[in-house]
Amino acid sequence: MKIMIVGAGGVGGYLGGSFIRAGENEVSLIARGTHLEAIRTQGLRIIDQQEEYTVHPAHALEDPSGLGIQDLILLTLKATDLEAGLESIRSNVSEQTVILTLLNGVEYRPRILKHYPQADALEGCIYILSNIVEPGVIRKKGEIFRLCWGKEDFDPDDYSPVTRLFDRSLPRHKPTADIAFEQWQKFLFISPMAALTSLYKISMDQVYKEHRAQLRRLLEEITTLAQAKGIPLGDKEIEATLAQASKVLPGAKTSMQLDLERGKPAEIEALVGYVVKEGKRLGVDVSEMERVYQILKEAL
Repeated sequence: MKIMIVGAGGVGGYLGGSFIRAGENEVSLIARGTHLEAIRTQGLRIIDQQEEYTVHPAHALEDPSGLGIQDLILLTLKATDLEAGLESIRSNVSEQTVILTLLNGVEYRPRILKHYPQADALEGCIYILSNIVEPGVIRKKGEIFRLCWGKEDFDPDDYSPVTRLFDRSLPRHKPTADIAFEQWQKFLFISPMAALTSLYKISMDQVYKEHRAQLRRLLEEITTLAQAKGIPLGDKEIEATLAQASKVLPGAKTSMQLDLERGKPAEIEALVGYVVKEGKRLGVDVSEMERVYQILKEAL
């Protein structure tokens, strides 16, 4: 299977490393800068909880245009880089290509199909704590790992090569036709946490301890928005999200918060602005999120 990882950072690099370690010999990693150079010269080193290993991809490069048609393309980019990433793979996509998006946020499949109506576009969400600790080196923290993937009216039997790949290479994965619910369940956690950690410049555990009432209000707004879109989130998911927030590692920050601290493009529109715009479109009260959104936008 010809596999391409577009955005081989903390998440994509870990997945690519897992595929290569499981025996896949046609894995291409798309990266840039010093991280790409380190992968080319030294390989990609993965530091996991119990082990450490180095893999060497078939290709490591910034421009995938010369790699030909791919069987599976995983998009593990920042939402801010999605359009550029989609344009970069124009020569790699055919009717047989499966494109799986693993971005923060929701509702990316229509955007994929707008670019590539002939492709087989899937959506996914992933739970993992992993990041680049130095060029060419990715550290995965803790035991958290869960990948959900699929689309509406999805039959896993139609994707047996992908299922077998994930079975032999990843700790846990779940093919599902209810991927929208899975994505919104994750979004329910990452959207308000990204908003509040960035607003107050504090860690996730501090948000839970110091701003729990505001956090709950944002959770309620997102849940109501999800319901307006036909996604059955409710009180059960709110309580589960608060329980999850109570257990985050002390000092842990959200990726949006880190991007803002480092002066990098941040996923404000995908994680915060989306809620405001969809709320207005559907007539849902998201006034608390809108207030946070305006403050964040003015601070940029």
